Amino acid sequence: MTADSPRSKRIVVVGAGINGLAAAWSAHEASGGAADVWCLEAGPEVGGKARTRREAGWLVEEGPTGFLSGEPVLEELMSRAKLDPVAADETAARRYVVQGGRAREIVMNPIAFAKSGILSPMGLLRIAREPWIPRRDARQGEESVFDFAERRLGRQAAERLIAPMVLGVFAGDAQRISLPAAFPRMAELERDHGSLFKAMFAIAKERAGQPATQRGGPAGPKGQLHSFKDGMQALPRALAANAPFAVRTDSPITSLDHDPVRGAWRFTVGDSTEPHWADEVILSCDARASSRLLRSFLPEVSDELDAIPIPGLVVVGLGYDSPASIAAFPTGFGALIPRDEGYRSLGVLFDDQLFPGRSPEGKALVRVMLGGAVDPEAATLTEKELVKIASDDLARLFDLPDRPTSYELIRWTESIPQYEVGHLERVQRIDNALARFSEHHPGLSVAGCHARGVAFGKTAAEGWRVGEVVGSRSRGTS
Repeated sequence: MTADSPRSKRIVVVGAGINGLAAAWSAHEASGGAADVWCLEAGPEVGGKARTRREAGWLVEEGPTGFLSGEPVLEELMSRAKLDPVAADETAARRYVVQGGRAREIVMNPIAFAKSGILSPMGLLRIAREPWIPRRDARQGEESVFDFAERRLGRQAAERLIAPMVLGVFAGDAQRISLPAAFPRMAELERDHGSLFKAMFAIAKERAGQPATQRGGPAGPKGQLHSFKDGMQALPRALAANAPFAVRTDSPITSLDHDPVRGAWRFTVGDSTEPHWADEVILSCDARASSRLLRSFLPEVSDELDAIPIPGLVVVGLGYDSPASIAAFPTGFGALIPRDEGYRSLGVLFDDQLFPGRSPEGKALVRVMLGGAVDPEAATLTEKELVKIASDDLARLFDLPDRPTSYELIRWTESIPQYEVGHLERVQRIDNALARFSEHHPGLSVAGCHARGVAFGKTAAEGWRVGEVVGSRSRGTS
């Protein structure tokens, strides 16, 4: 890298997770190839939270398990990466929730659901009233996911079904997570249909004939779960390898400021004091890293980013080789565990049932999640303590006769941004402050999963959107 300003406009993307790589690819293409695009990653590898660990025949996802088909931006990115997705096994459609110390399958058939034991007879009667519950007036203000579920489905369904779902997506507290920010689809269904049941019937009619793995659910879009042969990190790795622009790891941006005389952004990389220049900067790093870079000249945005809770999370991958223990696990995607069931684990995923090649022949890989917003102390426990909690929880829940013979532990000090009540207003304040600042200091954009979606496909789409806007401003310049 040189200190001289390039002849073509330079766009610097900070962060090479899926958001940053999508932004860089989009900016490059929207500029018609005219812009000099740099994608700089502070860490030793690209991928962000999408990290995959392969060792001795095991493939362990440290972050997201997969993504849903049907996201156009991911289709575009896979094309550029020259990478084919791998569909999850049909058993991925089978999901479980723990109730009364047992993993019970969540089924859409009303009779089978009633027999599952997830809800009591009174809970079933309450949920049956849902079509007659009036829709909420939007003027009443924002609502938490739990309050929404309790209002429409009853408290028991909120506690036993919806709160565990929030644990599975955000590792968060349903009583604090904002419905319109985190699950806008659910809010839309009530608004458009007046009832979740009526919406489900309409969706079922629309999707009739599709495989079960592609039908989705009322909380989100349809789509089949996918990953890649070499795990989720394969896509960002391939995007970086095939990039027609510069992608550099071990390149943390340590300072950033705007030079009004030159009309450009000055930044330094790593320990070097040598200045580099950019016409456009896209912050695609996590909220805390973006906050640090903005602190000196946009403290109000920095404060807003710092106010977003991002709890720690621990992923424990456990390997089993006992046939009796392997047979004890139910067939399916995994199980969510409500907080009142007496287990510390948030949930469990049966990885090698979902995608081939996740464990050696004759062995089983199971991932357990601990911590999150509902149990922040878990992230501070020792490795030995965490592995014991995870293996003890599984042994008790599934009556396993044998202990795991291997494990991998991944500790995230900051994991999933929590879209708590008030999040949409916070995002709007950030957008407004950036717009005011850009009137006199153009060329700064903030992307990342802290704003408009934490799912792999959503954060890729947000990066692509921002990159397209920035790249179009640089088209044909010299």
